[in-house]
Amino acid sequence: MDRMRGLLLRQDGVAETAGFVGNRLDRPGEVLELGEVPRPSPGPGQVLIKVRRAAVNPSDIAFVQGFYGQPRTKGRPAGFEGVGKVVEAGPGLMGRYLKGRDVAFYVTPDGSGTWGEYAVTRASVALPLKKGVADRDAAGLIVNPVTAAAMLDLVRDDEAFVFSAAASQLGKFIAGLARDQGKRMIAIVRREEPAAALKALGAAHVLNETDAGFETELARLFAAEKPVIFLDAVAGGSSPVIFRSMGENARWVIYGKLDPSPTEILEPGEMIFMNKSVEGFWTTKWAGETSFLRKLRVFGAVQDRFRDGRWATDVSVEVPLEHAIERLPQALAQPDGKVQIIVSD
Repeated sequence: MDRMRGLLLRQDGVAETAGFVGNRLDRPGEVLELGEVPRPSPGPGQVLIKVRRAAVNPSDIAFVQGFYGQPRTKGRPAGFEGVGKVVEAGPGLMGRYLKGRDVAFYVTPDGSGTWGEYAVTRASVALPLKKGVADRDAAGLIVNPVTAAAMLDLVRDDEAFVFSAAASQLGKFIAGLARDQGKRMIAIVRREEPAAALKALGAAHVLNETDAGFETELARLFAAEKPVIFLDAVAGGSSPVIFRSMGENARWVIYGKLDPSPTEILEPGEMIFMNKSVEGFWTTKWAGETSFLRKLRVFGAVQDRFRDGRWATDVSVEVPLEHAIERLPQALAQPDGKVQIIVSD
């Protein structure tokens, strides 16, 4: 049986103590090891992909430590997102269509991770690449860019919306896309440094939640803009204050947990009398529920933004697979930019 190298999970299940979706991994050797395993085979509706490059996202860091809510399987490669070529397909029309194509992909729970030389996932979340899209962009094309496009569909034309952790790569993507779609982004940051760049990219407003007058300015701005959608990756900190400040029919859409503090609803009565709601967003679920043609349109539009230069992935560190365990802590300590693992040429 063919074998492959990968960064393998050292533990099963979820952690006994609670954690959060951060971007820090101080002791990767406790949860990961470089090793060899049999090369996986695709089942019905799945494809086998030879991985060239893989992303390192906060969700990956939370998962390998057991904090993501998705159980780990000891001995299986980690990693949710990457780019490569489909080399084998299980039974199913979609897999046959993708065989031999370069794809950006996300690993579904029944698959095998991207931090290995080969990965298995459902064909429905392996999306064919257009010519001219660089691997550094394709390796992170779904978790951030496709998520940006899919979530922004929740906002109606000519409406304002709130976006937390806006200094992130996803926040930068959202700023430009919102401007082009005529939607007004109220970007929430924790430092002044990203504010000018976000406005240049297309954010209508940028608020620093660490400012003394944050809540006053928030109330003034919300009274003028009347945002209904709050796209939130933090789910703690100032998030409950932001949601409380929003008006009737407000939707708090949580897609991450960057803050370790408890998530609170400060005024539960507003859920009853103001029709406010809290919901989650998971790109894998969106991909499974969205038609293939719709996904192709969204994915094509996302790729076009990279091909013509409107979007670019800010990669701060590239780490070879064989040195990832020793180099990940320092790489993830960089304040800005994405970390990617180079798996093969």
